[in-house]
Amino acid sequence: MQLNRRQWLRSASAGALGIVTRDASAGQPRTQPPSPTNAPRDLRNLKITAVRITPIALPDPPILAASGAHGPYFLRNILEFETNAGITGIGETRGGESITKALESARTWLIGENPFAYRKFQARLARAPSAVYTGIELTCLDLIGRATGRRVCELLGGPVRERVEFSSYLFYRYAADNPIVLEDPAVVDARGRGDKALDQWGEVRTPEAMAEMAWKFKQKWGFRFHKLKGGVLPPDVEFETLRAMNARFGGREPLRIDPNARWSIPTALRIGAQLHELPLDYYEDPVAGQKAMAEVRQKTGLKMSTNMCVTRFDHIPEAVVVKPIDILLVDHHSFSGIPACQSLGLIGDALGWNLSQHSNNHAGITMAAMITMGAVIPQLTYASDTHYPWLPDGADIIAGPNLPIKDGHMDVPRGAGLGVELDRGKLLVAQDRYVRSGMRNRNDADLMRRLEPGWKNTLF
Repeated sequence: MQLNRRQWLRSASAGALGIVTRDASAGQPRTQPPSPTNAPRDLRNLKITAVRITPIALPDPPILAASGAHGPYFLRNILEFETNAGITGIGETRGGESITKALESARTWLIGENPFAYRKFQARLARAPSAVYTGIELTCLDLIGRATGRRVCELLGGPVRERVEFSSYLFYRYAADNPIVLEDPAVVDARGRGDKALDQWGEVRTPEAMAEMAWKFKQKWGFRFHKLKGGVLPPDVEFETLRAMNARFGGREPLRIDPNARWSIPTALRIGAQLHELPLDYYEDPVAGQKAMAEVRQKTGLKMSTNMCVTRFDHIPEAVVVKPIDILLVDHHSFSGIPACQSLGLIGDALGWNLSQHSNNHAGITMAAMITMGAVIPQLTYASDTHYPWLPDGADIIAGPNLPIKDGHMDVPRGAGLGVELDRGKLLVAQDRYVRSGMRNRNDADLMRRLEPGWKNTLF
């Protein structure tokens, strides 16, 4: 079909200024940026031309778990892949020096590779932690989305839901301005006492204080499901905490508890028997190992979940026989990416499992990835975990404010790729903080022993 002069000029102007298309499913305009003049005509010739790996440290309050107390920062690695088309993809994965070094080692052979061929990279990373491949794959998927003008969820078969539900993730904790916390030599930012504290949640180490914080989480973010991170206080106190939370919610909100396998089998059975009086959503990892989990599941009759005894594909054969769980908390860092986690949905169908998502501290790129994963797996029907509310407002490394949580849900970002952009200034601040803090690995026991001398990670 030939274009007349007016049609040709209109088409050329749209190409120069950026084409605005409309998403048929949502009726929302989406701006497609103009193709760079050096873009290859055929995306099959797309090549990675530069790789940037930026280790960062983001502020973390002194929240408590079976492993101890979170230190002043949590660590992440941010990835950027530039291409011969002038398009850059971004990704995020777990922090720690070993992950950073493994990503740096992959830099040389990634140059010249086609990001569409990311699956073949996995074989070259077989000896590296799974989070290394996961970060590379996620960056490639974001890059492919930007190159094609599609969201990652659309690349992976399309969303089955546009709004993904999350649970409140409630931790016992010390106040952010606790003197021992502020005296940590790793602290290199301007946090201080009172109004200068990292946050204003205060100390939460009693059932009453936790019930009040859970209520405030609901008021602020609208969560309908509430998970207590246990394995911190004596088990009977943690059960009383659940009862206090239940009373605060008028008995109408489903509850969860996760002792991170710090309970013995007798303790898990005793507390499990009492959990029947509460609106329990699931009982997560009260004990260690599949056989112990299966025993608690069988004797209590409670729905059991895990992010500890089934965290890799090679754990599944044993789980088929032992039957330790009803709900699998998937983590794309552990299971080698979002596409791999999609296959867990089909496995779950065969085994009678439902899915949710595990979380550890993360920034906005991972948050966007988790929302995306929640959107593309039909079997992911249990509200997912996320640490994101613990990240102070404005502390993220993405452009704009922290991604919003409304009515306990998060919307799939509308932009191409993962739908979020890096804020270069925030990234540089987080990188500088990493360098100056001296933190290179996570060590929850260190701060915990300073807060509670003599503390040991022993079973209750």
